[in-house]
Amino acid sequence: TNGFQIGDHKVNADRSLTFKLQLQAEDRGVVSIKGVCANRYLAMKEDGRLLASKCVTDECFFFERLESNNYNTYRSRKYSSWYVALKRTGQYKLGSKTGPGQKAILFLPMSAKS
Repeated sequence: TNGFQIGDHKVNADRSLTFKLQLQAEDRGVVSIKGVCANRYLAMKEDGRLLASKCVTDECFFFERLESNNYNTYRSRKYSSWYVALKRTGQYKLGSKTGPGQKAILFLPMSAKS
């Protein structure tokens, strides 16, 4: 089996979750990232934590870059040396612990299925 759907969350066969995220262009090369179901925006706080914000703030904008390996990276516009990153466990990595060349900062964009 390929898993099942709970609202906008997909539970995969390995019990991992898939969430629909919507990238919204804010400026050339700058996006905000919105959780479709939660209706909240990804934000990076001054201590490097990622959290969900009800409204768009200056901490919700990220430079989107297509890397040479065809993965995307998302670097904070406000904290310009920090990236959005996920560990192998699925937990986020503090922005202060991220940097260019790390696998944790690489994301493969996929088109959402209706």
